[in-house]
Amino acid sequence: MELFKNKKPMAGILLGCAGAVTTGIFGIFFNYFDFIGLSESGRTILTPFFVFICFFSVALIKNPKSLILKNKLLYLTTIFVSGGILYATYNYTYVRAIESLPLAITSLFNFSNAVVLVLLMRLFFNEKITVKKVVCCLISLVGILFVLEIFSGGDGDVTAAGIFWGVSVTVSLAFAYTIDYFHIQKEIPFYVVQTYTCLGAMIVYSFNYSIPDLFRELGSMTVQHGAALWLVLLLYFINVAISYGATTAAYNFIDASYTSMTYVLEPTVAAAAGFFLYGQRLSAVQVIGMVISVSAIVYMQYIESKGKG
Repeated sequence: MELFKNKKPMAGILLGCAGAVTTGIFGIFFNYFDFIGLSESGRTILTPFFVFICFFSVALIKNPKSLILKNKLLYLTTIFVSGGILYATYNYTYVRAIESLPLAITSLFNFSNAVVLVLLMRLFFNEKITVKKVVCCLISLVGILFVLEIFSGGDGDVTAAGIFWGVSVTVSLAFAYTIDYFHIQKEIPFYVVQTYTCLGAMIVYSFNYSIPDLFRELGSMTVQHGAALWLVLLLYFINVAISYGATTAAYNFIDASYTSMTYVLEPTVAAAAGFFLYGQRLSAVQVIGMVISVSAIVYMQYIESKGKG
C-alpha cells in the first residue's frame, strides 16, 4: 500500500496528530471534573454521551438509513456486547485509572491495548502471530515493567490498585477494538458502530446514573462554577469530537501504518500534561520504559499494516 492515498498527505498527518493529541489530554478534563466535584458516575457517562451526540449527528447527516442494520442480531452485538459490556467496562476503568495513576502511565496502558489485541485477533479472526509481533510485544511488556518500576521499587505513585485499573483499561479496550473489527467486517459504518456502542453504554450506566441525573448535577454545580463549567464542557465536547473523528478521517489520506505512528504523541502529550499541570514527574527509568514500550508497539503496528509482520 502506498504511503499517500491522495495528493493531500499533510492533511492526513495533521489529522492523525490531532487525534493523538486530543486523546492524550483527556486526563486533563477528567481531573478538572473531579476537582470541581463532578461525581464519578457523572464523569463516567459524560464521554459516551458526547460521543453518541457526535456520531449520531454524523449518521443523520450522511445517511440516516445506515442506522437500520441488515441483521437484527447486529443490534445485539453493537448495543449490548460492544456498548453495554465492553465499552461500558473500558470507560469506567479508564475513569478509575485516571484517579489512581499519573496521566502518562494511564495513557501508556491505554496505548498498550495493541499488545493484547495481537492475541485476540488470533483467537477470534485467526490472524497470524509472527515472530516479529511476539518480540515486539515482549519488548513492550518489558518497557511497561520499567514504567511501573517493578524492578527498582517505586515512590508510591504507582499502586496495586492503579495497576489493576490500568491493566483493565488495556484489556477492555482491546476487546472493544476486536468487536469493532467484527462490525466493520460486516460493513457497518464506523459512525453507526460508535452510535450504537455509546447508546449501549449509556443504557447500562442509566441503571445507576442517567443522562437526566447528569444534567441535574451539572445544573446544581453551575451555581458555584457558573459559565466556566459549561465552557469547559464545550471544550471537552470539541476535544472528544476531534479525538474520535480525526483519526478516522486521517485514513482517507494516508496509510494506516503512518496514521498509527502519529499516535506516539498520545502518551507523550499525556506525560507533558501530567508534568506541567500536576507535577507528575517520571523517573529516568520510567521515561526509558515508556520509550521502549511505545517504540515497540509503533513498530509492530507499522510492520503489520505494511504486511511485513
